[in-house]
Amino acid sequence: MILPIKQDDLHSGFAKLSGLLRVEENAIVLEYKVSDDLFEFFESDVKNLKINLRTIEEIKVEKKWFSGRFTICLNQLPKGKHSLCLKENIISLKVKKEELEKAHRIRSSLMLKISEERLRQIEENELHQQTDDTSGLFEFTRSTSETGNNNDGLKNMLRDS
Repeated sequence: MILPIKQDDLHSGFAKLSGLLRVEENAIVLEYKVSDDLFEFFESDVKNLKINLRTIEEIKVEKKWFSGRFTICLNQLPKGKHSLCLKENIISLKVKKEELEKAHRIRSSLMLKISEERLRQIEENELHQQTDDTSGLFEFTRSTSETGNNNDGLKNMLRDS
């Protein structure tokens, strides 16, 4: 899905940003140009900013009087040079009122992907933790069987402690 975006509150007061927000498999890609706000005479080349879904904490869509806001809250700042205006860890983009429904759909699908990725990471961490916990038990069992002592492992453990 592609969403047209704008950002008027850039660092220099006479510049504006306009472009597209595109969703890829594991990232959001912002393609944008920066131009002067007065005459739109000066315009930059197309710039790309790829934001990995792992670095996104939350996405919000808000309805305003004449437009909407697509807000991306980050848990890690994007690397490299970019012209976007970041306020703390937030990228706030203006969306046309007609595009609000599309913005809500994009937000929903992205938050689902982000949640699935977080769950997958939790499951992987738990699996690694379980294998680390059980590796000591296997090592203990192997060492007692190598000594030729076939007594109950629990008895040996209690006796040795």
